[in-house]
Amino acid sequence: MQAIIFANRTGDELAPLNDHYCPARLPIGNKAVIEYTLEDIAKSGITQIKLIISSQAREIESFLCNGEKWGLEIEYFLSKPQEEAGSILKRLALDPDESLLLVRGDIFRSPSISQFIDFSKEFPSDFVQAKMESQNAGMMLLPAALPYLADIDWPFFSHFDSTSVVTLVLHGRSFMLDSFHSYMDANLCLAKNELPTLTPSERSYLSANAQQDFYVGTKAHTGDLTSQNGWGIIGNNCRIEEKVQLKESVVIGSNCLIDKESSIENSLILPNTYVGERLEVKNSILCQDLLINLQHLGVIQIKDQALIGANEIPAKPSENKTSTLTKLFLFVILILSLPLWPLLSVYSALRHTFSKHSEYSTISDTCIDNLGQTFKAWRWNIPGPISARLPQIYHVLTGRLDLFGDTPEARYATGKNDRRLGVLGPVQLLLDKSAPKEERQMLELEFDADNRASKYLHLLWRALRSQPQTITASHFL
Repeated sequence: MQAIIFANRTGDELAPLNDHYCPARLPIGNKAVIEYTLEDIAKSGITQIKLIISSQAREIESFLCNGEKWGLEIEYFLSKPQEEAGSILKRLALDPDESLLLVRGDIFRSPSISQFIDFSKEFPSDFVQAKMESQNAGMMLLPAALPYLADIDWPFFSHFDSTSVVTLVLHGRSFMLDSFHSYMDANLCLAKNELPTLTPSERSYLSANAQQDFYVGTKAHTGDLTSQNGWGIIGNNCRIEEKVQLKESVVIGSNCLIDKESSIENSLILPNTYVGERLEVKNSILCQDLLINLQHLGVIQIKDQALIGANEIPAKPSENKTSTLTKLFLFVILILSLPLWPLLSVYSALRHTFSKHSEYSTISDTCIDNLGQTFKAWRWNIPGPISARLPQIYHVLTGRLDLFGDTPEARYATGKNDRRLGVLGPVQLLLDKSAPKEERQMLELEFDADNRASKYLHLLWRALRSQPQTITASHFL
């Protein structure tokens, strides 16, 4: 048996926290939600995993790698955000008679997969509906569950057909992570050690509360915890300065700095967050510069880094990926092509004048360079996406653009300034401007997930063989 894990939620219910973490990557007790699902699956004896991802796909794949850490073999598949399970399974071309575990990896539940599989095998012809705390537990077994695939889709909807359904009520706790309160409760329940069979993995330390302990990660500097009236979880590489007060349940993520004389009460501090001196944090979630008040459900972005902010070394600007040797080669091509420029310019103008369906105007693109500055980049209205962009080689030689990289819309849609902008990329070479936005996003995700060293050569070969077209996800699988 193999498992298909769905981790393709967008997390819009948690905005703007989902700008930092998609639901599958949300830390609960300093471990990502998806990790708990992987551990539960590994305990059931399943080793083959197909992981369906969408938002923050690159981060998830980089974090989980091939699954060796859990004794698993993970194969990644990209989907549209919150795409229906039925549509995804059709693309996977699975054996309809094969036993498959389908499970959501972006909700948090007590370990229960082994129990669910054993019970389901007793009813091979019936759909076994798993429930935990009267909620959909987000798991099903194929092929019996094929008519009920919609039950695994997010958001969950109630299932009313009871004629061919066997309901299994699982013991434990389940959190949908569809609100700030649900996410906070999941963390605080783990901090209080209230989840059956789930204990924080950090080392236990006594607190001033006789009934609750602290769980502290490696290389954490906490001071004397036995004088603290609170309890909870403190992650790796944390530093809690002098006279900090920890009250009631607290969960502090890895690489956090809690500065002098501050107070943390019944709150969650997510990884890489700085809490300033004498700051009082109560019933709140802090994520770098975000402060989420759970009492009023207000979200504030703090611009004063002396109060709260990111506790990490700023990333250095990524260096230009276009090597000196490549630039020299491009310079030679540019010089050799100069005698042809007048003819190509005339041909481009004629195509624009006489073609009613011309893809481009006569043509200047408004571009944004790697420093965020706007400028005009010329290209010809001629067949072939590579030859049309020959004038843009000049911007590669000056360092404004890379030869290979993202479109500006791809970079600024993600908000990641470490992504380089280039003249040539999957969207530039394989799609025309009429392609739907979803198709462009899917192509970018697929290309990002391609780890082959030769992927740009493969891209150029495809571009040389065909005109720009609408590309489906299967081109890069």
